[in-house]
Amino acid sequence: MKTKIEAKYLVLGGLILLYNLLFLPPLFNPRYQINEGEVATFQLIAPYDFDVPRSEQELNAELSKIIDRIPPVYDHDPDVTRNIERKSRAMQDMLADLAAQDDLGTDTVINQFRRHHELSERTISYLIGPRNKQTIEKITKDIIALYSTGVIDQKMPNKRVITIAAGSEETPIAADQVYSIDEAKKLLSSGHPDEYGEVVGYLLVPNLIYNDTKTRNRIDEVYSNVKKIKETILKGEIIAEKHKRVTGAVLERVRALEQTYTTSGIWEAIKVMLFRNLLLLASIFLLYKTAAVWNYQFITGKNLYFIAMIFAGYLSVGKIMEIADLIYLLPISFFVFLLTLYFDLFAAMIFTIVGAALIGVTLKSLPIFVYLFVSGSVAAFSTQSINSRLAFYRPMIYIGIANVVAILFADLYLIRGPFVLGNIGTGILNSIIGSFSFVLLLPLLERIFDFTTDLTLLELGNLNLPLFKEMAIEAPGTYHHSLVTGSLAESAARAIGADPILTRVGAYYHDIGKLRKPEYFIENQIGGVKNPHDSLKPQMSALVIISHVKDGLELAKRLKLPRKLRVIIEQHHGTTAIELFYKKAINLSEDTNEDIYRYPGPKPKSKEAALVMLADTVEATARSDKNITVNKLQRIVKDSIEKKFNDGQLDECPIHRQDLEAVKTAFLSILTGVFHPRVDYRNEQKHERV
Repeated sequence: MKTKIEAKYLVLGGLILLYNLLFLPPLFNPRYQINEGEVATFQLIAPYDFDVPRSEQELNAELSKIIDRIPPVYDHDPDVTRNIERKSRAMQDMLADLAAQDDLGTDTVINQFRRHHELSERTISYLIGPRNKQTIEKITKDIIALYSTGVIDQKMPNKRVITIAAGSEETPIAADQVYSIDEAKKLLSSGHPDEYGEVVGYLLVPNLIYNDTKTRNRIDEVYSNVKKIKETILKGEIIAEKHKRVTGAVLERVRALEQTYTTSGIWEAIKVMLFRNLLLLASIFLLYKTAAVWNYQFITGKNLYFIAMIFAGYLSVGKIMEIADLIYLLPISFFVFLLTLYFDLFAAMIFTIVGAALIGVTLKSLPIFVYLFVSGSVAAFSTQSINSRLAFYRPMIYIGIANVVAILFADLYLIRGPFVLGNIGTGILNSIIGSFSFVLLLPLLERIFDFTTDLTLLELGNLNLPLFKEMAIEAPGTYHHSLVTGSLAESAARAIGADPILTRVGAYYHDIGKLRKPEYFIENQIGGVKNPHDSLKPQMSALVIISHVKDGLELAKRLKLPRKLRVIIEQHHGTTAIELFYKKAINLSEDTNEDIYRYPGPKPKSKEAALVMLADTVEATARSDKNITVNKLQRIVKDSIEKKFNDGQLDECPIHRQDLEAVKTAFLSILTGVFHPRVDYRNEQKHERV
């Protein structure tokens, strides 16, 4: 029987493996603490034969000598002469054609000629003259004559010899025997007006083209034969003598010996890996205990993969920044943004502490820890609510300022080094990259991990969307009911600290299932329309009414609405009974099962879903009363909320008695504005007599 490994353990193992692969500890630490100019405190004898390689500086110097010694290769291009002759003839033919058209003015001739040849107006005027053909022919002839010697783009300094390749033949010649473009132009233009020189520059191109590939291959061929080994040390030979000064040659031999060790530093590497992984496991344990205490679902469903993606991405980008030596460019703010919106501020701060500690300890840098902690903390606190496109710029500015302050503190106080302007620019660029990456990737991540920001909710709450236009036409009563419910729920959400935007938009969508059969719902039975329930049995009527929740969920999935909105649609009636039809059924038969007349649930799990339920009930009850007064509104709000509470509909959501009092007050302030109730003066007079 195969043992199935849980996903959370696979993800944990994957993260540990990724961390260790990205940040491998140094396997070979210097065994001998020795510096040039110091007196050796030990005698070192070669344990075996080994080679001392030439230093990189020595090899680079040798390469420079080879580059100076190898003549550059130039390819002879025979097509250049033919191209210039063709270009020259084209100029002459065009000038002749334009001259033959007597009715053309000078400006027209110049403009038409410039369409094909990029010359100044002054030079074209010069060519329009009677000797234009002879001028162009002379320039062409002189250029072709120079090609027999050779024209290159520009001469290389310190190159006395060059190699000219013509097909399979190569000819070395003195560099002074060929002309550069500038030299050729000066020679051909000497004694002529500037216009003549411009024509020369227009026609003249090199006929000897520098071949970088051939030149580099010849340099590499010679360089490959350069000896890379400075000397060979034999077994038993003294490398460093005790009590003698360490020279550069001695230090080179010691370093060469250390490079041959295959087991040096393995124990150090094991210790580094052990403590790093203990830190990683401690961080994961912190996240696990946080999830248990604060009821975060870090390791369930998509949340597990979201957390894993955040950590994997953060570690990978951190490694890239370490390799590029741009660790101040690590955009921890991007990952904190996502966690703040996906979970909340507290979860984002936990990640900030863990992420800053991991990179800081791994790179053995307190300044890096301080910088990442400050940057991540400011990102978390400045991203409480993204409710407009302009809101994205606020955290970018705050983070940029925080990054600059943290870098100055790290560089000037912790490291006690000089002020580095480049680090300041990197910190500012970090905030820009983090913010714009967030804006760019947020829609994709919302779709993949099914979480929703306030910005998306605001877009979905646009009443000009086709769905709401259809509702306003097909189910006007439901449309108006949803708007009022949204206002009620939003006001209550602000009063008890729930999400007001999610609550309002959830209320807009909570009854979209009624679009399938709008005429069966009383708010849409306008103008004396016959009630279809009059001809139905109570049980059938209840089924039709209850089905609007299922229909709403199906429509929400078809519209690809976020999970948060689908949950509100599903839970906005809980397991409430449809009392009207249940009472009718009781009158017909006392042996009636109440469960048939109850919504299937589930009950509201969140404050937002519960507030939509309460607002839905209160609005519907208040609207059904034709002679509404302030006292009636107060009674409706109180009775409706108490009824839901006593029926257990609020048992599974985090709303308390104190919250309900705030909800009642919030509802009344909105309802009095919506229904404009009259004051019941008779009741007031009674109170005055008492």
